[in-house]
Amino acid sequence: MDFLKKHYEKIVLSIALIAVAVAAFLLLREVGVVREELDKALTARATKKGVAFPSLDLSTNELSLKRVSTVAKFQFDGEHNTFNPGTWEKGPDGLRRKNGKGGLGGLSVTRIIPLNLVVSFTGVASVADNPRYQFSVTREYEKVATKRRPVVTSLTVGTKNDVLFLRDIKGPKEDPAELICELLETGERFVLSKEKDFRKPLGYAADLRHENKDFPAKRVDDSVTLAGVAYKIVAIGKDELVVSAPNQVRSTIPAVVPQ
Repeated sequence: MDFLKKHYEKIVLSIALIAVAVAAFLLLREVGVVREELDKALTARATKKGVAFPSLDLSTNELSLKRVSTVAKFQFDGEHNTFNPGTWEKGPDGLRRKNGKGGLGGLSVTRIIPLNLVVSFTGVASVADNPRYQFSVTREYEKVATKRRPVVTSLTVGTKNDVLFLRDIKGPKEDPAELICELLETGERFVLSKEKDFRKPLGYAADLRHENKDFPAKRVDDSVTLAGVAYKIVAIGKDELVVSAPNQVRSTIPAVVPQ
């Protein structure tokens, strides 16, 4: 009895704690049972067969997406009359006809002419212990006509001018069979003889034709007047020509390849 009197409060507290623990255990167990029942009910409802939802019509959305993903192409040259307005040309019969390409219709490149650097061996200038060898240098690509004339120069073996370097010769020094040279601008080596010269294209000219009119040997920076409009030649390649209209619009004209 003394033990109960001394520890009465502790015994009551222990019993209360045990009761709370049992209640919590039973509550957790009940929660698990309810959750399992709810999951079964939800699964049964989700798998229940019924009327299917109709498919959504996304055709308009797909069409809009296709339009957005397609790259738009804009034409600013050729027959685009907004940026290259057509002109009316008077023909030989006196009638005026519309030229759909802004004056460039009918213009063709009939021939591309290489403009070469030409180096030729012309002979021995002097026969001595150290003979000089004569060369003719022609610069067909020069813009100024006077600079296109052949220029005669002479070199000894191991010397150079503004165009070439004479490295060596083969054969008698008074009458060499071959001369080994080097182009200073590119370092390209080549062989000269009296029968063989050196040619390297450093530019191009072009023969043009428009309707019944010819424009021979036109070069870069030359102009061609078509239907009263001046077109400037801005570039000439080995197979095409580029002209610029007064409005700075450029057009490329391919060379006509003979069949």
